[in-house]
Amino acid sequence: MPTTIKMPQLGESVTEGTIERWLVKEGDTVEQYDPLFEVVTDKVNAEVPAEVAGTVSKILVPDGETVAVGTPVAEIDEGAGEASASDTQAAEAEAPPAEAEAPAQAEPAEAEEPAEPAAEAGPAAVEQQEAAPEPMPEAPAETPSGTADDSDEGGAASNGDGGTGTARMTPAVRRLVREHGIDVTQLRGTGAGGRVTRDDVLGFIEKGSSAAAEEAPKAAEAAPAPPAEAPAAAPATTPAPAAQAAAPAPTPAPASVPTPSGGDTEVALSQMRKGIARKMTQVKQTVPHAYTVIEVDMTRVVNWREANNADYKAREGASLSYVAVVVKAVTETLRKHPTLNSQFADDKIILKQAMNIGIAVAVDNGLIVPVIANADQLSISGVNARIRDISTRANAGKLRLDELTGGTFTVNNTGWFGSVISMPIVNAPEVAILSMEAIVKRPAVIEADGADVIAIRHMMNMACSFDHRVLDGAQVGFFLADVRKVLEEWDPGTSIG
Repeated sequence: MPTTIKMPQLGESVTEGTIERWLVKEGDTVEQYDPLFEVVTDKVNAEVPAEVAGTVSKILVPDGETVAVGTPVAEIDEGAGEASASDTQAAEAEAPPAEAEAPAQAEPAEAEEPAEPAAEAGPAAVEQQEAAPEPMPEAPAETPSGTADDSDEGGAASNGDGGTGTARMTPAVRRLVREHGIDVTQLRGTGAGGRVTRDDVLGFIEKGSSAAAEEAPKAAEAAPAPPAEAPAAAPATTPAPAAQAAAPAPTPAPASVPTPSGGDTEVALSQMRKGIARKMTQVKQTVPHAYTVIEVDMTRVVNWREANNADYKAREGASLSYVAVVVKAVTETLRKHPTLNSQFADDKIILKQAMNIGIAVAVDNGLIVPVIANADQLSISGVNARIRDISTRANAGKLRLDELTGGTFTVNNTGWFGSVISMPIVNAPEVAILSMEAIVKRPAVIEADGADVIAIRHMMNMACSFDHRVLDGAQVGFFLADVRKVLEEWDPGTSIG
């Protein structure tokens, strides 16, 4: 009996996903955990692996279609390749007529032929997840908004098809290809199994200008000059059919939306951006938001970091992140304020025992919130390492499904790009999100030797958005006051771990 592959839930509140591209075709033989297709949601781009080994007997949902979580998308016949091989041996032993022999021999060939590229796209993808280098604008420790090198497995596959356009690559690399209008048949991958990496694409872009300049005169010499009217006519007729074939039928724009004119440019929304738009609209329409902002003197934390950062970087190869410090202060404080570490569920509130802290990470044209499970049980060094890891893999599209679910409270580092005040949207069903803003030097009044004096201090605003169905201003205010107390009284001897 065939195994049905269903659309997985790639996030706690995700209800649907879009199959961006199938990595296999009907008749292909796959091993367990080989990637089957790439799916895009409002939270992440991910490869969905095969649950069992066998032959892909049916693909039920085509590329580009959006379906609900749990919808059957394919069927895999377990051990179909072995059955075909044994049938072939039996057929040869019985020596049937040529007409009967032909189908029996052809079927195994079709099933076995894709086995090599499928294997290339399999377990290596998991093994290389932790080895993301830094060529992409990927996040250093404290900025969960960077990008990571897509050079390893991601959407792994061979590019040895000689330019048929079937080269596989990570979703982030493919977006880069689309943004620059690159013909994938001209790319040659240097990754494992001939995979196209981000460096391959960037290298191609750098060489593109000079190559185009060299080819243009050759093309002009090879082609006879057309009549004067030809250049105007050709562009009008040639791209139109291609554009119509590539783009889905447009839906009529509302009357209130102006149509582009003059130098205006229309930019189609990516699947991730569409998903974010739906989710944010839903949350803002259903969750009554309220906001509280406090000011924190981070001078003691800044001095502690400056005293320890050089040794830590020499030992770990990465800088200490202020985000890790704030996360530790938050987890220490949440035990005193359990209602903030909860989820809203219609007619009840679920107080969560685990402290799974979501870290908002900016990715290419989107935002996702991977989760650090049991963050309260980690040292500052452990939290710092996890932030770097999930930021790197989030930008490379390599997060695991379990890293996108189960969050109980979210920390958002808007300060990395200079923001001093923001009002984030609650990551429902969580009930609160904390934004840490930029740490800036400002004059402040402090008490010294029993007198008030003006001193230069490292100040940071913290903004908390919360679900007013569950929390009130006083609860959130007391929580923020306790977080501030931890940070302002930071012990210079605090262990990094």
